[in-house]
Amino acid sequence: MRLWKSWIVTSKDLSVFKKNKYILYSLVSLPLIVGVVLPIIFIYALGAGAAQLTQAQLINTANMLANTGSTYFVLIPVILPSIMGSYSIVGEKIEKSLEPLLATPTTDGELLLGKSLATFLPTIGVTYIGAAIFIIIMDVWSYIKLGLFLLPNADLAVILGLMAPLACVLSVEANVIISSKVNDIRAAQQLGTLVVLPLILLLVFSVQITVIPIILLALIVSAVLAIADIALFYLSKATFKREEILTKWK
Repeated sequence: MRLWKSWIVTSKDLSVFKKNKYILYSLVSLPLIVGVVLPIIFIYALGAGAAQLTQAQLINTANMLANTGSTYFVLIPVILPSIMGSYSIVGEKIEKSLEPLLATPTTDGELLLGKSLATFLPTIGVTYIGAAIFIIIMDVWSYIKLGLFLLPNADLAVILGLMAPLACVLSVEANVIISSKVNDIRAAQQLGTLVVLPLILLLVFSVQITVIPIILLALIVSAVLAIADIALFYLSKATFKREEILTKWK
């Protein structure tokens, strides 16, 4: 596989995404909601209950909320690819720019990698930016009120360093496959949402499991995601057929 060929595809898709206001708004709004609104809610709740808690209890509660908030950053790399992936192939087909790309001397694997990177890189990038804002807000409050920094910690490191990228890869692969099989952007987004919905539910419900430490739970989920990523990678290579896209999409 020639990586430079894939990077050409990636660069082209990134330039298209920059001109799409819907994608840009999504890339900005979702990380801000999780990175800014969520810690403000946590801080308000902690402030409201501080009078009824001892210092030790307040620290434990703040740590619990910080770790819980960290898990929500996995939702960003799961949701955003369903928006971006639908434009990766379907959008180009509608704009009549996909056929020349598919006719270039690149392999299916190089095309898939290039389009996957175009969705993965900005998605994981804004996820980390949102996480950085979350950390700063929580740490400013905790240093002023508790005299310590809550984040980063081992839980956040595993979630952002392992779980979030693996979840993003799974969502990207699923949505690129869907985008290559349909010829309507809305249909691609709806199907993409249905595909990642079980993953979203898994992540949301896993937060409610208190008997298992978050770091252990994140490692277990990451292992499942890694297996699913590998399986979906081979499925994407087997199902992505440029000839079908060129001849059957009318």
